[in-house]
Amino acid sequence: MTKPSWQKILSTLAGERSRELYARAVLGQPLDATPKEVQRLRDAGLLTDGDDVDGELFKVVLAAAAPGTPKGVDRFFRNGRIDGLPRAGQDRADLLSHLAERLLPADEELTEPEVNRLLATVTHDIPTLRRALVDHGYLERHPDGTGYRRATGGS
Repeated sequence: MTKPSWQKILSTLAGERSRELYARAVLGQPLDATPKEVQRLRDAGLLTDGDDVDGELFKVVLAAAAPGTPKGVDRFFRNGRIDGLPRAGQDRADLLSHLAERLLPADEELTEPEVNRLLATVTHDIPTLRRALVDHGYLERHPDGTGYRRATGGS
């Protein structure tokens, strides 16, 4: 048997007759089904070749469909936003570098409201993120506070 997929299971159980037959199998009742109906349940992984219910099926399918653990800077994002800045120096530098490259246009003067609008797409704590970008050298602030520019360097 091939690996069961949640899509195949759900599409099979979408049919009323298939749900009824699967319920009978779960309850240990006679299936009273055509060979084609039984094969449909087998093909979806809902029945074993011996027409038994696999008690581990849903655990296996859910485990296979679970998203992997995010790697790199992706591990700091939840639904496209960051909750805060990592404490570790290298993690913080990697995230700030990523955000600067992703959010701030190169070689363009930005006003503080423009910077804030861009940072608001990834955080609720705009001042902290803006300050961290400046402090770590990813965002340059004019001494008079009139504008910002993405820096070429960084930490």
